[in-house]
Amino acid sequence: MASWGAKLYQDDLAEDVRDYYKDQLKRGKTNEEVTKELIKDNEDIISDEDEAPVFWFALADTQWNLGRLLPFVKEKALEYLKSGINLTRWEKEAINKREYKVREKVLQELEQKIMSPMPPEKKVSQHKLYKCEWTIGDIFAYKLESDYAKEKGLSNKYLLIRKAYEDVWWPGHTVPIIYVQITKDEKIPTSKDEVSKLEYIQTSRSEGLPKYLTTMISTSKRVIPTKRLTFIGNYVDLPTPRDEYIPENKISIPACHWSAFEKTLIDDYLMFNKNK
Repeated sequence: MASWGAKLYQDDLAEDVRDYYKDQLKRGKTNEEVTKELIKDNEDIISDEDEAPVFWFALADTQWNLGRLLPFVKEKALEYLKSGINLTRWEKEAINKREYKVREKVLQELEQKIMSPMPPEKKVSQHKLYKCEWTIGDIFAYKLESDYAKEKGLSNKYLLIRKAYEDVWWPGHTVPIIYVQITKDEKIPTSKDEVSKLEYIQTSRSEGLPKYLTTMISTSKRVIPTKRLTFIGNYVDLPTPRDEYIPENKISIPACHWSAFEKTLIDDYLMFNKNK
């Protein structure tokens, strides 16, 4: 059993059903749409005698809690509750008798719940999704002014942030994937030629090659330090590092919150660039 306890949501499948259902409602889908998607995406599980009860129990419980229990979902859950298939499985596979008794109580309470009058339909708040307004090729200068920058001997230099790609960050924010370069002095470069000559900051390594990209986690406009950013221009065809490893899967690109941006990039610079 893919579970770590006898309670309803001490189970990977039950958690997945509950979380997916709620997440999709927050994305604006209807109860019926989400239910159809769940059933279609879990056809193999629903046809499995061991897994099917857990699927229907979790879906029925979640829908009932939100005042959205569909009649056929209730019927399927009650069918498995009355058959005792899941409880029989627990009787055979439970670590001890106490665990079996806990499961028995959980299923009894679930049956009583979905047989009782359902609460009124609850409002589900929609995800507030943010899309970073930067265009690919936009470059911003960020001045290093923190105590940490002073401590590391980089005070008043600039980090140049350039949007190279974009990606989707859970639950659906559009975030920039950036290159970061560092100036040699305390001046902001004013031309494309000057920018192209600046050193790129390495962020990690993979397959023996350096990575230079960073995914900036931008969940709202207010998390971006707009007042500390100076727009330089838009250059989409700047040369990139020749020895760069670019992963096919953007998930493997290092990610950073804006609150940790300066320290993270300074640490990356000192770890990789200075040690070359």
